[in-house]
Amino acid sequence: MLNVLQLVLLSVIFGGMVTFQVLFAPLVFIKIKIDVARPFIREFFPFYYLYFSLFSLLYLVVSLLIGDNIQAMIGGGSLVGFLISRQVLMPMTNTASDNDQKSKFDLLHRTTVLINSLQLMAFFAALLFI
Repeated sequence: MLNVLQLVLLSVIFGGMVTFQVLFAPLVFIKIKIDVARPFIREFFPFYYLYFSLFSLLYLVVSLLIGDNIQAMIGGGSLVGFLISRQVLMPMTNTASDNDQKSKFDLLHRTTVLINSLQLMAFFAALLFI
């Protein structure tokens, strides 16, 4: 039963992240005027990070209960990445944007994108290992 729950959690995380990167984010900036899209995305990201933090935590706990240490490390590492992105990098990125610090904003934004991409690759690898 826990193995099925682990697979469902992993599928929700991976599917949600892919949907965001491939469908949601591009469409927001293609279909919505930039003066509306930017504030919307700024309000959206705290929920994105919180949602995937909670699912990563559940995935970590289920993986630990099963005794699947590799999957637990993927869940735990991703949880840390989501929390750092939400609590540290996102506020810094918003401040840099508000203060017209373009180079600092670009660096921070690329860092969050890199973390998110690494998390997505880790969850893809997790799917291959299950």
